[in-house]
Amino acid sequence: MEHDVLSNTSKHVSRYNIFVNEQHGFRQKLSTNTQLISATHDWAHTLQCRGQTDVAFLDFQKAFDRVPHCHLETKLKFYGITGDTLRWTTALLSDRQQAVIVNGSRSSWLSVTSGVPQGSVIGPALFLLYINDITSNIQSTMRRFADDSVIYRDIHSEDDNISLQHDLEVLSTWSKVWLMSFNVKKCAVLTITRKRRPNIYNYLHYAMNPSLELTATNTWELQSPKTSDGINNASKTLGLLRRTLAPCPKTVKENTYKALVLPKLENSSEAWNPYTSQCVENLERIQRAAAHFVIRDYRTTTSSSSLVRQLRWEPLHVHTRRLLAQSTMFFKIRQQLVNISFPAFITPATYISRNDHSLKLTVPVTTIDSYKFSFYPRAIRIWNCLPPQAVTTQTLAAS
Repeated sequence: MEHDVLSNTSKHVSRYNIFVNEQHGFRQKLSTNTQLISATHDWAHTLQCRGQTDVAFLDFQKAFDRVPHCHLETKLKFYGITGDTLRWTTALLSDRQQAVIVNGSRSSWLSVTSGVPQGSVIGPALFLLYINDITSNIQSTMRRFADDSVIYRDIHSEDDNISLQHDLEVLSTWSKVWLMSFNVKKCAVLTITRKRRPNIYNYLHYAMNPSLELTATNTWELQSPKTSDGINNASKTLGLLRRTLAPCPKTVKENTYKALVLPKLENSSEAWNPYTSQCVENLERIQRAAAHFVIRDYRTTTSSSSLVRQLRWEPLHVHTRRLLAQSTMFFKIRQQLVNISFPAFITPATYISRNDHSLKLTVPVTTIDSYKFSFYPRAIRIWNCLPPQAVTTQTLAAS
């Protein structure tokens, strides 16, 4: 029944184009990759142009648990979800109770008046509908993946700082009206710039941590897994495997590494693709440690690289892995298999030699590595080197 209700709701939402384009969570043809590609392209382009972008990272506190049922019903009616669908949804959320058991003692039962069921089929859709209008009065760019949001604005003068400050205040007001709150510990402001004298502004917002400044003196690699928790999570998972699976056969340890650790290292590889020696080393160090674990050879005299070759594992940073992922995503965008579009600067090449394919694209001018190795400039260079049969195919399977 829940699947049927979700199907009807999704058709209604799609027919009237209710969801804002900036929401990439729990939606068809959108993902963390599409959001990362869109946002990091904007920021890399800012660095290329020697501009400045101020970014505020926002996160709702216990987002799915805070949605008030009475307000959710109001939102559903506003979006035209009425009749049996509304009555079924209201019934799903009504008459829920909860209690807490500690050391065998249970508290009294309390009615649950907020929250959408996590793990349910329709829960994410209800949450997205509830927060859908949060950007209604926002002038800056705001991108979202479910409850994680980022709002940013190019800063040319103090007027732009004031505009971003106003948008933060609008978001604060919205959260109070609709009984949602931001997680203060996960909210922060970042200044992205190569300027020697950036416009520093003290954004006042109850959900903001002290600002961070990223200037030309810092090394920022858009593709660096060091900027996320991927490396740390992979390392912790590998440590757990080493403690629990040490006596297991080689095949078991290798399979668990590929199932539990490797996906963390390759998560969002379409957007995160390291190019500096330090970032490459961060990736390969985990794989070398995994090779010692799988073969059970921890001698300091044993070559880590030889163990990787013995297992026939491909280096994580090589072209056939991550560049394939990037070229595949580029193809999906071109064929509209995902719901994001090419930036305006992507145009057909003005000169095509006899060795080029007919769909060659103009490579953008890049003067800094952060932009040169960001998604679009790098993917265009890959695209131009592909054989004609790969770029002219109409399906992903054929390519």
